[in-house]
Amino acid sequence: MPNLNFFSYALGVLAIALLLSVPAGAQPTQSNRLPEVDAAFQAGTAALAAENWDEAVAHFSRATGMDDTYPEAFLGLADALLGLKDYQEAGLNYRNVTDRSVNLSPVVMAQALNGRGICSREMGDWDAAMRDFELAFSADRNNAEVAANAGDMLINYFPVPEPTRALRFLDVAIGQNPANAGALRNRGWAYGALGNYDEAVLDMKRSLEVAPGDFETHFRLSKIYNRQEDYAAEITALSNAISTYKPEENTDPETFIQGYLDRSRAALTLANRADTPQAQKDELYDAVIVDADAVLAEEPDRYPVSGRALYRRGLALRMQGRLSEAIKSLDEAIQIAPVGTEGGYLAEAYQKRGICWHYQEQGSLARGDFEAAANISFEDPLPPLWIGYTYAQEGDYRQAVKSFGEALAKNPAFPLVYVNRGLAYVQLKEYKRGVDNFNEAIRHESEEIAKARHFYKRGVAYLWLEEHQKAFESFHHATLNDTKYQAAFSQAAAALEKLGKSNLAEQYQQRARALSTLPN
Repeated sequence: MPNLNFFSYALGVLAIALLLSVPAGAQPTQSNRLPEVDAAFQAGTAALAAENWDEAVAHFSRATGMDDTYPEAFLGLADALLGLKDYQEAGLNYRNVTDRSVNLSPVVMAQALNGRGICSREMGDWDAAMRDFELAFSADRNNAEVAANAGDMLINYFPVPEPTRALRFLDVAIGQNPANAGALRNRGWAYGALGNYDEAVLDMKRSLEVAPGDFETHFRLSKIYNRQEDYAAEITALSNAISTYKPEENTDPETFIQGYLDRSRAALTLANRADTPQAQKDELYDAVIVDADAVLAEEPDRYPVSGRALYRRGLALRMQGRLSEAIKSLDEAIQIAPVGTEGGYLAEAYQKRGICWHYQEQGSLARGDFEAAANISFEDPLPPLWIGYTYAQEGDYRQAVKSFGEALAKNPAFPLVYVNRGLAYVQLKEYKRGVDNFNEAIRHESEEIAKARHFYKRGVAYLWLEEHQKAFESFHHATLNDTKYQAAFSQAAAALEKLGKSNLAEQYQQRARALSTLPN
């Protein structure tokens, strides 16, 4: 099975590049061989061209049985056995060709080495396959199939792909045959591995022009779009992969399950982006549920496939506000995981189910889920953060402060945790500690709008401390980071009034009134 690097779904054994054309050295010609040998050879050649593999094997076997010095006949026999996927016997017969290398043309030698390489590849001996493809390329540098196979090995099969080296072979293959869809797809994959995404997309699209029904190319194109974070294009490519998928083996699923799973993930990612319009978000969440249901219809109880579908379904339901349904779906995702499972989606499923319980004001149930998530993801600050939220929701601000502290122990540079601990201290009327936490939030925050909110909260804490100059400075900072922050202008005016600066306060109040009339 090839290693496809960031290609996250095993597509099965790649289609064998059968040697359907009659080898140049195996063309029927006048020879000094016995007439019955030539007759068997010619009959085998005709059967091979017609893809009548068994018949070809019989004819070539008769020719080689009568004349074991006939390399072209062994080549035909090997090609026919390859057509039957009898890789062991085909490989032995390709070796019979290469062992008869005296006076063998480079073209025939390259074909034999290429065939032997295919056999080794399909039997899992990738190093031997690569050696044969390289030897074949050295024998005949104009053989597009050999170059394509070498590039295929280098980009798809080895644990550490070699895209730069693969490109050298694939350029030759495409130069010899610009309509080689597989080589174009592999070259696009190699470009993608090197981060050359424009070239990658171009080659993938050229491949699809030749073979529009190749679901694997659509799927790989989706991976390139994913790397570019172009989730809309990724969804389109995955839709094409799903619609063109056809099972090749009896054990293959009837539908392209990984395509549905990936499309649901891409849809969730796009829906959760802040710049996605709400109407589109709603459509995307509906699409996630449809994709999850498609997976569950075929794989209702197979971990991790069905578990991941249930998990994604639960996420979409939660974002739609359908909390009870989300809890049920996430519960099923958790229950389907084998006892002792810790990887995959499980920690997130507990975390998201806990969030649903929190919004239903079921603090105890929520904390149980957050603690389960924390026991799986020891370094994740989110579970203790949400535990803190549950205590704050219940008015237990001292316990909330403790939980927020546990979150900060896992990530000391997490602005949101400092903000919430600051708010808890304000509720406890420990305003100085609140200020200290808002300062840390400001120090670690990178987003201007969020930083404006942190300054605002600090200003409120200073008002409680009756430190009106510091309060004004905080609100002023908030307006500098968000020039449309109406509440900050209004509070700045209130602080200035306390300082006896009515004229300046009026300027801020006028700005606040102007902002209040603007459309949201």
